[in-house]
Amino acid sequence: MKVAITGGSGHLGSAIIEEMLNRNYAIKALVHLKGNFLERENKNIEIVKGSLQDENSLTELMEGCDYLIHCAAVISISGDKNQLIQKVNVQGLENVLKVASKNNLKRIIHLSSVHAYEHVPMDQLLNETRNFVSDQAYAYDKSKRDGQLIARTYFEQGLPIIVVNPTAVFGPPNFAKCKQNSAFVSMSRRRIPFVFKGGYNWVDVRDIANSVCNALTRGEPGESYILGGEYHTLKELSRTVAKVSNKRIPCFEIPVSLVKLFLPLIGMYYKVRKQDPSITRESIEILEFGNKHISSEKARIHLGHHARPTEETMKDLLTWHRDNH
Repeated sequence: MKVAITGGSGHLGSAIIEEMLNRNYAIKALVHLKGNFLERENKNIEIVKGSLQDENSLTELMEGCDYLIHCAAVISISGDKNQLIQKVNVQGLENVLKVASKNNLKRIIHLSSVHAYEHVPMDQLLNETRNFVSDQAYAYDKSKRDGQLIARTYFEQGLPIIVVNPTAVFGPPNFAKCKQNSAFVSMSRRRIPFVFKGGYNWVDVRDIANSVCNALTRGEPGESYILGGEYHTLKELSRTVAKVSNKRIPCFEIPVSLVKLFLPLIGMYYKVRKQDPSITRESIEILEFGNKHISSEKARIHLGHHARPTEETMKDLLTWHRDNH
């Protein structure tokens, strides 16, 4: 089995590649820049340098492959001022599927997000029948909605596409240094003295990788599958960090309204440090209005999706960072 993958150097992409290596798949990975994970010598990984905007590199990527996993995407909690989200998440996907339609691929797995679905009302079940977000949603959410609609169109034209919708992904490996993982590591080092009220559904990146690889041979083309885990508030997660670290980690919970009040100062802080902000109105509202009843039952039945306990993921994450400096 030879599998092409986009976004191979990202957090999710690197976990999927590790899972594919465990299954002895031959891999072709499209990357902009080689990360440490992909730099290591491995005869089963063929690197294709290019981008989602370059038809030649996409053609080279898919040549000789049986399957395609598309997980390249831009994640944003700050809108889409430079239109990069639209360019990558929507136009990039269409470019990929145009090239895929010229190849005899057995199956294509498109990594969307649970953000494509409307989360309110928060106290009612959210599954694959939930409505997509409206045009009033944030740019990232709309890009995932539009990408999923594009995938549906290509399926209707004959492409064997399956869509998967992960929730909030964290855990090792963390070669890509994702923001969620960085926050938990900082929390374990007592660098985050407070959290605000709110939470989300969290899932181990390795469990997502396992289910994505299962989807290469399981599930039905044309269907979408939510890949989730457990809902936890930020306060609960801080306690989990303290427990697995075996430390006393003071972490106070403050009202969301207070955090929003200080957003201008927080924005200035990140601007002075020339860093992308980790706290924005968008990131606050994601956690403030995160649905507490996200169901992965469909994925469990058809893809064998299984989410390990959050405490296990947190322990493995902190151990991974200690072992990998």
